[in-house]
Amino acid sequence: MLVQNQIVLAADRLSKRFGGNIVVDQVSIAFAKGRLHSILGPNGAGKTTLFNLLTRDLTPDSGAIRLGATDITDLTPDRVARMGVARSYQISSVYLDMSARENVWVAAYRARGGNSFVFWRQVTRFAETREWAFSCLERLGLVEIADVPVRELSYGDQRLLELAVTLACEPRIILLDEPTAGLSSKEAERVKRVIMALKGEFSIIMIEHNVGIVMDLSDEITVMNRGAVIAHGSPFEIRENRDVQEAYFGG
Repeated sequence: MLVQNQIVLAADRLSKRFGGNIVVDQVSIAFAKGRLHSILGPNGAGKTTLFNLLTRDLTPDSGAIRLGATDITDLTPDRVARMGVARSYQISSVYLDMSARENVWVAAYRARGGNSFVFWRQVTRFAETREWAFSCLERLGLVEIADVPVRELSYGDQRLLELAVTLACEPRIILLDEPTAGLSSKEAERVKRVIMALKGEFSIIMIEHNVGIVMDLSDEITVMNRGAVIAHGSPFEIRENRDVQEAYFGG
């Protein structure tokens, strides 16, 4: 049972409807400091919509969202991001015509309050931001491809670069939306090792279809189906849960 001071992000009876379709249905969920909490479920379960609500990319129809003790239900996405919530997306969202180094530097510069219209200046004029961007690349093993245009990188390197961009924002909470989607087993294992290294330092919330990775990485798992939470527990508890087996594993 989580105590209040352990909770870094929480939703209370969160709902979202698109037309007549209820995509997120009265979801209450809490995420603990320093833990990796995965959200599992079949396609159409409402997982990504829940992410979009938590980051305020979507406005909930009802319910509340708290970041620590602060109600962020009515805040804008950029304000939530500045409060330490960063996310990646299902599809790589880095700038293809820029180098890996430039992508991370832009993220770091913006996160530190920089004007988005002046990032074409020489990177060397911003020493502190440049060093921080380089450290993010170094941490993810991307130094060798730092000056390569992103469009020339493998898809696996692009996904890791997106993680470096996320880290450059200096978050407290990281939301990862299918970080191994579209990757080979070798690339997925590489991303898995990186996420494992980030555990504990950050509070991580992850959507991931690779059940093996979810079970190996997660401290706790919430399972959704048809917009609602149907189970929550440890990897062992989720693996043994009959409702989860029927909804997700097919019986």
